[in-house]
Amino acid sequence: MRIVSLLMQNELCVCGIEEILNIRQANISKHLGKLKEVNIVESRREKQRIFYFLTEEFIGQSHLLNYIEEVMIDDSQLIKDHQGLLKHDETKENKIYVCKAFKKKNLS
Repeated sequence: MRIVSLLMQNELCVCGIEEILNIRQANISKHLGKLKEVNIVESRREKQRIFYFLTEEFIGQSHLLNYIEEVMIDDSQLIKDHQGLLKHDETKENKIYVCKAFKKKNLS
């Protein structure tokens, strides 16, 4: 639900989700794969990164979106995730955003 709640607000690449949720990239990719299998998320490639977003079919399920939004209001972890997303978006808007994964490769 954490990944879906983020994608309800914005499309994100795996490394962005990793930074916001502080979960290993391998685990996020596994969850995204499952979400893709059940047609909740789709992806698009932009150069070296793949961005994930919610499918039109899932967005059309307004009762599910309403439920997630209700949970987001009271769930401390989802509130923290939302704050992380806002910080992530602010960083992207203020300068050219570089994922942690690319920073690590360049430092090695």
